[in-house]
Amino acid sequence: MRICVVGAGGTSGHFAVKLASSGQDVSVIARGTHLAAIKADGLTLQEGEQTQTARLRASDKPEEFGPQDFVLVTVKATGLAAIAGSLAPLLGPRTLVAFPQNGMSWWYPLCLPSHLPTPPDLPIFARAHDFLSIMATPQIAGGSIYSANELLHPGIIRNNSPGRNGLTLGLVAPGFEAVLEEVQTALELAGIASPKVADIRRVIWSKLLVNMSGSAIALATENKASICREDAALAEIYLRVLNEGLQIAKAHGYALEDSVDGAKLLARVVDHKPSLLQDYEQCRPMEVAEIIQAPAAFARAANLSTPILDTLSAIITRRAKDRALF
Repeated sequence: MRICVVGAGGTSGHFAVKLASSGQDVSVIARGTHLAAIKADGLTLQEGEQTQTARLRASDKPEEFGPQDFVLVTVKATGLAAIAGSLAPLLGPRTLVAFPQNGMSWWYPLCLPSHLPTPPDLPIFARAHDFLSIMATPQIAGGSIYSANELLHPGIIRNNSPGRNGLTLGLVAPGFEAVLEEVQTALELAGIASPKVADIRRVIWSKLLVNMSGSAIALATENKASICREDAALAEIYLRVLNEGLQIAKAHGYALEDSVDGAKLLARVVDHKPSLLQDYEQCRPMEVAEIIQAPAAFARAANLSTPILDTLSAIITRRAKDRALF
């Protein structure tokens, strides 16, 4: 498959190395010193005791690569507006485009089943206009990433969750099932778990529960996410905000209580700085609106009381604003 990874940072760079090493035709869109390092020495992944380097095509100009079979857009939600128009040269009539951003996603209201409540009007949903001007709704896949990575140096990535890395994808509308299956097969052959799912919105809510709890607490305390299970008081906060998230998801049509075990989630929290904290420390724009404020808005739309989430949201929003990152 011809695969282009747009925004080859930590996690996406990890996937690019794995896919290229498994024989796929992979190119990456990167910039600055990271791009220069990839062009000079390839992209290196450190995973456990193993290190592998992939020599792949890299550029900051999508037009150099032409239409792809699969485009993986991994820039953060805060960067989507800037890259929307630049994707056009990568798209053909049968190109599948995946958007696995953290938090609530721009495509969520598209083709929303009629039995589900109308979502609140979030700023991220305005991105739909940009993307639908260059692609059809059936070409769009939502996604959720389960992988802990960090960019150690330009061109060098470390994976902090060896053996526990996945990319779950699902179509927003029918039409590209065959292409999606081909992509999932390629991911699995590369060692990236990609299970088939019936409803990608259910997956998004499940991942959002993790982000609005563990990632939020990690940022609020400036600790790795594992502080949630190491500190008894924070463990209690984690479980309370997780429960609030379950109530929000249920109010919007996704009852997850039977599939989400708070104690098991807490026990599996990775010893890793989540992207929200990495962005804060490195003074990069933060996905506060998508990870923290979005579920709070969904709660208000359902007339739910969420005091723990509201408290975390206020603290995190203030911290981000104080550094001009939101």
